[in-house]
Amino acid sequence: MRGLMTGAATLVGATLLALTGPATAFTRAPVPGAVDPAITQANVHATVCRLGYTKAVRPSKEWSASVKARLLIEQHLPGKIQDYELDHLVPLGLGGAPRDPANLWLQSWPEARAKDDDESALHRAMCTGRLSLEQAQQRILEQWGPRP
Repeated sequence: MRGLMTGAATLVGATLLALTGPATAFTRAPVPGAVDPAITQANVHATVCRLGYTKAVRPSKEWSASVKARLLIEQHLPGKIQDYELDHLVPLGLGGAPRDPANLWLQSWPEARAKDDDESALHRAMCTGRLSLEQAQQRILEQWGPRP
């Protein structure tokens, strides 16, 4: 029984972290974020909540690699291109703009995995009606966007 309680506590803790924000040690995005104006609350279930949506709108690997190379130089980041993920601050699954520079930044892989957990929790909450599209977008910006 104790093992089940520990697992349940871990799940609850992970869910709370995902809905409230990342650890303060993580880097916040240097970009403001941008949304796709074609995605609205009225069409979330036909678009971002539909299986395969993000794959359909995600930019090509070639396009992403060229943007990563440019940002690595522009932002004077240490390491190599392979050390980073080209991240959409407002994720595609929350209606983020796929190619808008205001929504793109380089994120270290450990941080990207943590943000992916937050994105998944917010996506589930939005697609099940616990959060609106706007609420989910606002939460990801509060958690990972630039500080005011």
